[in-house]
Amino acid sequence: MAGMRNYETGLYKQLEDLNKKLDKMIIENKNQYLTIYELNTTVKSLQQTINKLEEQNKKLIEENEKLKNQNNKNSNNSSKPSSTNYTTPKKKTGANQYNYRVKSNQKIGGQFGHKGNNLSKKDIEKLIDENKAKVVNVYHTINGDEQKEDIIKYRIELQVTPVIEKHIFRHSKKSNNKLPKEFYTDVTYGNSIKSIAIHLDCYNVIAYDRLNDFFKVITNDVINISNGTLVNFLYEFGMKSERTLEVLETEFLNGTKGYTDETETKFNGKNIFIRNYSTEDMVIYKAHKNKGHKPVIEDNILPRFLGGIMGDHDTTLYSYGTKNYECNIHLGRYLMELMENIPDIKWPLLMYDLIFRMNNTRKIAIEYKLEKFDNEKIEEYKKEYDEILELAIEENKQIKSSYYKKKAKSLYNRLKKYKENHLYFIEDFHVPFDDNLSELDLRIFKNKTKISGGFRSMKSAEYFVNTLSIIKTSIKRNINPYESIRRIFNNEVLFIN
Repeated sequence: MAGMRNYETGLYKQLEDLNKKLDKMIIENKNQYLTIYELNTTVKSLQQTINKLEEQNKKLIEENEKLKNQNNKNSNNSSKPSSTNYTTPKKKTGANQYNYRVKSNQKIGGQFGHKGNNLSKKDIEKLIDENKAKVVNVYHTINGDEQKEDIIKYRIELQVTPVIEKHIFRHSKKSNNKLPKEFYTDVTYGNSIKSIAIHLDCYNVIAYDRLNDFFKVITNDVINISNGTLVNFLYEFGMKSERTLEVLETEFLNGTKGYTDETETKFNGKNIFIRNYSTEDMVIYKAHKNKGHKPVIEDNILPRFLGGIMGDHDTTLYSYGTKNYECNIHLGRYLMELMENIPDIKWPLLMYDLIFRMNNTRKIAIEYKLEKFDNEKIEEYKKEYDEILELAIEENKQIKSSYYKKKAKSLYNRLKKYKENHLYFIEDFHVPFDDNLSELDLRIFKNKTKISGGFRSMKSAEYFVNTLSIIKTSIKRNINPYESIRRIFNNEVLFIN
């Protein structure tokens, strides 16, 4: 029995030892499980962090490419003005060195080989014969034989003499005339003063304070025009010009092609938009608070226009006109952007070469009085255009940068979808190659924004664009803009054929 008891005791002890080992192993296993769980949780957390960092890194790379792209932009590969071209590190410069202009070794003044523009005696005598200038004889005595012929020299002067017109209105029972509105106040300004003020204000963009100072200086303090009066001049002219603008509008609608574009300026710190409706010898400007179809419909010019419209890839314009032309100068800038930033692909260079080669060949053909290429040549150019687009499909797949890949694909899509619009200029030489005319017509509003900051009211903006329409149209037609302004102040309607 004692042996049996000892045996059972031994088994029990072994069982206890095994249970203890098992408990220990369970605890160790549990700890290992917890460790594995914690490690898995940590790994998962780290993976999420890595994914976030990879996404952030991707965005940073894309943002870096965007910034590099912006930094590399100039007038050749974007719509930026040439004044922003970065050619040399900017330093403190003198009066004639600005906008990174590179100093040359040439002396200041006229350059050898350039044709001079000095007035000749023949020019002055022609002005005298045409009664365009008042002649005052000034006699001098110099040493010499009295029998010799007089020496005649000319000097151009400008006399500024204020003239006060005293208007006397006599009463008569036989007269049906009433006192004109312009004489409701005791003192008014004449149309010559108003015309000078309008031209200097709108075309030369001179601020009202400086304009007031100008009149005071040249008249020895006789004329002192308040800013409010100068504003009234603009309002009066803006209203009186409306009948002439109707004439220009009819002329635009009767044309076969027109240019239009938009630019931004400011009104009380907010953006407003100026749209031009231009041809080679006229321009109408309109001011609006918004972009898109609504202002175009309000202007009611393009909805009635039955000619071709040249624009800078503004798809709004495709709802109007009978044809829509794309600006190839802007296309060239976008192709140049890809050429400079993705040198490994060839299709932008090939397309750039084709577009401008066609235009250069067209210029030569125009010199020979041709109006279009023959059909065989047109098909040859279109086939080359399509082959470049086929190459673009393959090459765009190889672009590593997601940012430039998107840009390249976007430009490819534009070239494919608007192929005919980009190539109208080879089918009809009367179709413009670019929209540069609009850019030139709108450039003055950039100066207006830089100098004065924009407009204080929409009414001022509307009358300003009316006025500038008259001035710019006069300049395009080689008509003295001062005379055009003066005639409109006299209630005349201009540009009637």
